[in-house]
Amino acid sequence: MLKYFGTDGIRGVVNKNLNFFLAYNVGKSLAIYIKKHKKSPSVIIGKDTRISGDLLTYAVACGLSDYGVDSKIIGIVPTGCVSYLSSKLDVGAGVMITASHNAPNMNGIKLINNLGYKFCTNDEKEIEKYIDGNYKPTANKGKIIESSNLVEKYVNFLCKEVGCDLKGINIAVDTAYGSNYLLAEKVFKKLNANVVIINNQPKGEMINVNCGALNVNKLKYEVMLHQCEFGFAFDGDADRLIVVLKDGRVLNGDDILFVLGGYMLNNNKLNSLTVVGTIMTNKGTEESFKKLGVNLVRTDVGDRNVIEKMMQNNYVLGGESSGHICVSSLNTTCDALLNALFLLKIVITENIDLSELLLHLTKVKQTTVNVKVTDEFRHGFDVNLKLKKDIAHIQKHYQDMRIVVRPSGTESVIRIMVEGDESMAKEVIEKIKTLLVTV
Repeated sequence: MLKYFGTDGIRGVVNKNLNFFLAYNVGKSLAIYIKKHKKSPSVIIGKDTRISGDLLTYAVACGLSDYGVDSKIIGIVPTGCVSYLSSKLDVGAGVMITASHNAPNMNGIKLINNLGYKFCTNDEKEIEKYIDGNYKPTANKGKIIESSNLVEKYVNFLCKEVGCDLKGINIAVDTAYGSNYLLAEKVFKKLNANVVIINNQPKGEMINVNCGALNVNKLKYEVMLHQCEFGFAFDGDADRLIVVLKDGRVLNGDDILFVLGGYMLNNNKLNSLTVVGTIMTNKGTEESFKKLGVNLVRTDVGDRNVIEKMMQNNYVLGGESSGHICVSSLNTTCDALLNALFLLKIVITENIDLSELLLHLTKVKQTTVNVKVTDEFRHGFDVNLKLKKDIAHIQKHYQDMRIVVRPSGTESVIRIMVEGDESMAKEVIEKIKTLLVTV
């Protein structure tokens, strides 16, 4: 792990390990980076609904301004909007102020390059070098510009390039009090859908709390109550999508990946007959793809890792079980609203029965737990050779089980995932937990 950046940007508890001064220095460092690489001296900044969003937005903007780069503040938008606009406008980079699916007391800073992709590890290393460096502000200051009008370009893109006529379609939506609290309803209604929308106020103090992609119980209730064909749940920055069908069945990222992969395969749009998943992708999903003649390539956890693998090999589809899905022909990042529209378009235009299609997907029982640990233990996990050896010893005695143990890149937890018999999985998890230094 880097000093400041994790698996998805910088993230932390506000005013503890993420504050005004760090955000200002990120802005400063991004400005230095932009000038060194001769990028356009302008940056788009979006945010989710968290109470700390304004503080961090203007801290980054002040850092950019002090070092001669303009900021275009576009307000509360999903991460997909910042990525899209960064790739379409003459800017040097984009910044998204969000802690994604994390708790309301946390926030974060995602950096996006001028092609719409998240900064790679080498770029983040360079930014970190500038954060800790002593650089003199420039005489010519950058401007801070209110630019919420730019968001309409993203809305038009979704409606014209991805969406279809949804007249007569009943849809329930849970925006998790987050980034899509305005745009989701606007887009679905613009496409003529009948919309039931919940948790769509800008209540940053409630973001992700027992709602959205992390908890779909209320959405399931609304889908059944209003006889909706679909329910869509987003997380705080709307890069995760979880789907509820009319019978209450919940589709996670693996299910959605299988549906999209099958469609692209049947329409000769699946390059190399390959999709990208992660070490957490269900083994059953991999085997089900194999029966279709499709290969699943795994990466480390993190949508950035998925997208980097896609870019390296010109793959067009990838995703995570958590609901991150990227369709490279549509956007450069995981965009939950875009993916919901794309799924609807496929179902409607191809007259697909999802329940019938998903009969071809057989998943293995997967048991996952998060174990709270100290930050020191989490950061040292990857170099703890004794721990690695002890875990390998356990894995050797359960060779019929697929076992993944990894530190979270965004929280002080170790995630343990075991695939196979549920009672045996619990046995494995308890043995691994005894090896961890918990809090």
